[in-house]
Amino acid sequence: MVACPIECMNRDIICDSPQDFLQKHNGFLLTLVGLVGTGAGVLLAYCLKSRCTKISCCGLKCERKPIELNPADVEIEN
Repeated sequence: MVACPIECMNRDIICDSPQDFLQKHNGFLLTLVGLVGTGAGVLLAYCLKSRCTKISCCGLKCERKPIELNPADVEIEN
């Protein structure tokens, strides 16, 4: 009786096969993707909150008209 489906296969092929790049470096790649995504999110948040009309960063340029803020539009509740 076979308790595990892998027991019926050739163990030399399964156990001794070298790991590929993703199996070896999965933690590093996950960290790298997270850092790049976070950096892009911070950059986009900066562009949205900025009051500048011209933004230039890393070769990307943007001219825009920021939203006008009027003191009458702001409500402060205590």
